[in-house]
Amino acid sequence: FHHVVRRLVAGDAHGYYEDYMGTTEELARTIAQGWLFTGEHSRHLGMMRGTDPSSIPMYRFIVCVQNHDQVGNRAFGDRLHQRVDAATWRAISALLLMVPMTPLLFMGQEWAASAPFQYFTDLEPELGKLVTAGRRGEFRHFPEFARPDASERIPDPQSPATFERSRLGWDERDEPDHARVLALYRALLDLRRREPALGASHALAGEAFPPDEDSLVMKRTAGDAEYLVFARLRGSGRIDAGAGLSTGAGGWEVRLTTEEPRFSADPRPPRIETAGGRPVVCFDRPGAAILRARP
Repeated sequence: FHHVVRRLVAGDAHGYYEDYMGTTEELARTIAQGWLFTGEHSRHLGMMRGTDPSSIPMYRFIVCVQNHDQVGNRAFGDRLHQRVDAATWRAISALLLMVPMTPLLFMGQEWAASAPFQYFTDLEPELGKLVTAGRRGEFRHFPEFARPDASERIPDPQSPATFERSRLGWDERDEPDHARVLALYRALLDLRRREPALGASHALAGEAFPPDEDSLVMKRTAGDAEYLVFARLRGSGRIDAGAGLSTGAGGWEVRLTTEEPRFSADPRPPRIETAGGRPVVCFDRPGAAILRARP
């Protein structure tokens, strides 16, 4: 899930990311199955990869868009929300918190923390020198570090400054831009907690489909409750739920969009239409909308 999302919205393509196309089709398949590779050939590993997840309930899959390993092992410890615009980050966050799997949140992502999370160590000096050299050598195959002196820009793991830069600034949660992100996470988690249909699922598969190369629609149900989650992950566009996924005959109500004023400094609310009784959501930029079918 993490790798597909990063390839899709941030363009990461080196190292193990070369196994991923970063398509919404891959993302839908990951949400439906629990993980992506189920025995296909891995270009990066040069061998077959993955097993059949079809007997595992969805709640047992843990997915994320950030964690300590994926952030800390980047050359500069940059977080995904520091690589994409605010609207895209809101869309990704809504998708993550509405999946049928169990979402993992990495420290500070719930308010888009400004601090990086850089690779730091506290080792005895001789071993520390080897770690620093090894760390900088890891990135020699990346184009931006092709020049011999380029790796010197990578923070020294042994430097106290590397550790200090990675501390969270808790006070920034009260700053408007960060507070709006925190409000979105709280609202999404509240929905997930209160609505059984939006929580982690005991089903053996999820329901998601890619209406186009920039969008994803998820269906979540429990009892008589039916929700559709529309996620526009790149650019503007119109998302049709599709006749095969939507069954809400009584109409639809909007439960949340990422373009509400409480979440966005410059909101651009999506337009909700209907086509043949099914919802169609028109986005002016990346975003997400959560709709519930009326009884």
